[in-house]
Amino acid sequence: QSAVACSFQARLCSSELSSHVLESSDLPRRRLSLCSDTRSQPSSITLSSQHVVDKHHTTLLQNQPLQYVLRSFWSSTSPTDESTNDATSTSTPDNGTALPLPPLTPSTLPLTTLLTYSTIEALRSLPEIQSVLDLLDGSSQDTTNPSTKNQSAEKVVKEAHSNLQRARDIFQSMPELHAATYLLEVALHAHVGEFKLALEGVIRYQHLLSKKKQQAQKFHLQLIKAKLLFHTGQFTHSLSEYEDLLEHMEEEVERQMKKQQQEKNKDDDRLPVINGAAALTGVGLNKLMLHVHSAGDDDFVNNATKQEVFEAIETATDMLVESRTDALLSVEHSGLALDLGLVASISLTNLGVVHCLMINDKKSTIKYWKRGLEILDTMLSDSMYSAVIIPNDKFQCMESVRARLYCNIASVLLQLDGSSDEAKGSKTIDEDALKEASEMSRKALEIYDELINGPKILRDGGITEESDETSDPNDDTANDDTANDESNSSEWDQLLKEKVKAKKEQGDTDDPAKPKETPLSPLWIDYNRSESARALGLVAQCYAHAGAAVTAEGLFQSAIDASSSYPLGQSMKVDGIVQKGVSMSSPNLGLVARDVRLWYAMLCDSWDKRKGDADRLRLDASKIEETGVLAGFVKEKDGLVSSLVSSLWLFSPLDLER
Repeated sequence: QSAVACSFQARLCSSELSSHVLESSDLPRRRLSLCSDTRSQPSSITLSSQHVVDKHHTTLLQNQPLQYVLRSFWSSTSPTDESTNDATSTSTPDNGTALPLPPLTPSTLPLTTLLTYSTIEALRSLPEIQSVLDLLDGSSQDTTNPSTKNQSAEKVVKEAHSNLQRARDIFQSMPELHAATYLLEVALHAHVGEFKLALEGVIRYQHLLSKKKQQAQKFHLQLIKAKLLFHTGQFTHSLSEYEDLLEHMEEEVERQMKKQQQEKNKDDDRLPVINGAAALTGVGLNKLMLHVHSAGDDDFVNNATKQEVFEAIETATDMLVESRTDALLSVEHSGLALDLGLVASISLTNLGVVHCLMINDKKSTIKYWKRGLEILDTMLSDSMYSAVIIPNDKFQCMESVRARLYCNIASVLLQLDGSSDEAKGSKTIDEDALKEASEMSRKALEIYDELINGPKILRDGGITEESDETSDPNDDTANDDTANDESNSSEWDQLLKEKVKAKKEQGDTDDPAKPKETPLSPLWIDYNRSESARALGLVAQCYAHAGAAVTAEGLFQSAIDASSSYPLGQSMKVDGIVQKGVSMSSPNLGLVARDVRLWYAMLCDSWDKRKGDADRLRLDASKIEETGVLAGFVKEKDGLVSSLVSSLWLFSPLDLER
């Protein structure tokens, strides 16, 4: 893989352009002033994109002309550096067993990715560690497993901590494995929403690492700490972590540029685009949350903050989109373009939320989200033309991002984009807006259905001719674009049918020597099922506005059930952690669970003799905020954090390391 380019040059008044190799074209530099409310002096940095290649690390480009050198997603290191494998724990060159891939979600904390494959295999030699790993990947919550289905969550978690302690005692004389047990403890704490204990564990783990590994993992561990602080609502401290990362990048770029001037032909490691985009996103989203929590205090400060937040997220988005465009110029970098496109769609989701909450321009907000949908569509067509097979985990992540974008658009159209408490059922929704919101929420629900239950074409009976014709032939709102979409969908359905038929005829004749695809963690389905509650709630809102209150109530009840289905969640009936409930590990899912209860309460308010049900639903929403995963994350006094915040994603380079 080639090395990339995201350099930060501290020259506030400089106007020169950064000139690097890509068919001798200059790339414009983006200037962004980031003023921290936690520092006495504002820091100003300039972002510039460079095209470089590490000749010791890149094999695909060794024989390529220099003009084909493109941006890469990952940093470049020499193969002689032992730190190369520090962030590739689950990958393996043979058919060996790897950990099930954890969900790619906004709540992802890629902790086990920091462990090498050999370290994980050594740890798994102990049954105590294997039981902990089973808990973390969701296997121990499998209701079909007779040995675990009757155990309480409290007992399972307590036993896991005891197992870790026994394993730690056994590995006392093996420093690397001993330190790894603390990282697993961090993952275990985060898995049940104990974010503050997880933060303490990260510091302890970092202290136990060798100096070489401390340096290799410093950036990733700091991102993890910053995200844990964000989860606990400590936005000022999280902001400081991200700004510290930007400051170190700025110093590193200054060092590199001085070295380039002295030794023009000498290759050097570069900072990847994803690192800069991740840090800028962290700065922007933390300032967004600080603004949301202090809205109305000072209009001047708020206006200044709005510009800082928007520019930070916009710059991160542009970096990713431009890098993907460059990667598409070479077939060799098609896989890279896929990863860049995925993160770019995530960044556009963030950008739309920022634009809606801080600038309040609904039309522009929807344009950003539709641009994200366009990128996801383009990624599918690009993979066809470049013959790149999209891995199952990446495809599922793409579809979940698509569903969030649809839900966000529906939320804005239904006027649920601000504080949920302000979204009164008496609001009048324009007929066209209601129709589009219904379409967006329906599409999101269909995506979640396939993510949870599998593709419809692979289910019993597959896709029939009747099921293909779901649209109303008398609908006079259809246009040429819709007709084209239906035509393309029909072609895809035919291709899929042929593929399924060939697979059935082939049977179990697969080559046993062929590497098997790493399985997905059961938590993928658990997360998608809980998040689908938002789509169900939005569809219910559409029915409620259309006057079908009874249908809406049934959908709301399904939404509440879905939001309360996460393993090791918070029960609304019994205090404490139970086997199934509202997620304790994801503020994003916590917001979804809170909102569907508030939306259902609005429906009950419109009916006679349902005030008691409305009060009960609002009490459950308050319980999620005060004693659940949202404790400290939402405003403590007046108002509520917008439901759009549930789609925000503080991504990191390790999220896509599988």
